[in-house]
Amino acid sequence: MKIINAGLSLLVFAAACQQTGKKQSDHGQVGSDTTSATAAIAENGTYQYLKNGDTISLTIAIDGDKVHGDLNYIWKEKDRNIGHIDGVLKDSILLADYTFSSEGQQSIRQVAFKFGKNRVVEGYGAMEDKGDKMSFVAPDKLMYDEKFVLEKLSQ
Repeated sequence: MKIINAGLSLLVFAAACQQTGKKQSDHGQVGSDTTSATAAIAENGTYQYLKNGDTISLTIAIDGDKVHGDLNYIWKEKDRNIGHIDGVLKDSILLADYTFSSEGQQSIRQVAFKFGKNRVVEGYGAMEDKGDKMSFVAPDKLMYDEKFVLEKLSQ
């Protein structure tokens, strides 16, 4: 199962890397908050990506700097990942453990999300197996690619 999780992470990262041939303005990559003077604010609620039959859904509850919630990846014609996150929010970045089920197996991997005004973007980077979970090698050096932008749903 760890090989599948690593493969899924690499697949998503590879898809993000295919965008390298485009101009920066077309690519929409988020770097260090220089793109907006508006402060990024994470809010309780549901953030969702829906496109071409693919769905990513993140529902969070924030308590101080702690964040808990549900994260689901439902890819068209691929395995689903349905699970729960527990993490810490710092400077508009959520770093969390994602405990999920896929193909009847339970796994844990680290996820990162960068919050902006009414939206969130997932972070990608090299991962390694640390005991019972896949973790980022360098969480402070993640790339935030806007290919899969999750928009906040109105409540």
